[in-house]
Amino acid sequence: MDVRRRRSRDRLHRAVLELARTSPVSELTVTQVARAAGVHRSTFYEHADSTTDLLQAALLSELDALRADLLADPSAAAVHQVTRGVLEHVRTHAPIYRRGLASDAGSAALHGMLSEHFLESSRQVLRSGRLRVPLHLEGEPDGVTADAAARFVASGTVGVIQAWLERAGEPDVASFEALYDALVPDWWLVGARAE
Repeated sequence: MDVRRRRSRDRLHRAVLELARTSPVSELTVTQVARAAGVHRSTFYEHADSTTDLLQAALLSELDALRADLLADPSAAAVHQVTRGVLEHVRTHAPIYRRGLASDAGSAALHGMLSEHFLESSRQVLRSGRLRVPLHLEGEPDGVTADAAARFVASGTVGVIQAWLERAGEPDVASFEALYDALVPDWWLVGARAE
């Protein structure tokens, strides 16, 4: 991507993240976001089809950077550090996630986006051999079991994030970690810590 296009994309991402803090993304117009970013509507459409798509791209850009850090660092501590980074990302964008994941707000888009991102991160760590699912189910290939486990944990993680954000007040990363550690299956934590 050339420098000018990257600059436009970054301005659009900042604008949609700022606007979505106070308004549901479904109520934002392309014109509002383009104006806030200082770009033309046609530039907006070079980067996204809708305000929802742009918001997801902005959030995924940050999450993808965290995943790249995870994949680049082979240490066992990387999983914990990146998990904390994801939680800080969610906390930073709490108004967006709180609204976008609310059970009465048609939360499928952000829920699905987060779940798919966590699933792909887990799959990449599984493929690298840094995470092993120490389960063997009779009649099921280990790869199928591992993928089912990754899907289970990815969707469950989003559920815990929803519950964490629904609490009153500022989300506290330490409280999420305590809740998550209590709920995530031991076999996943053991697999994540295996070297």
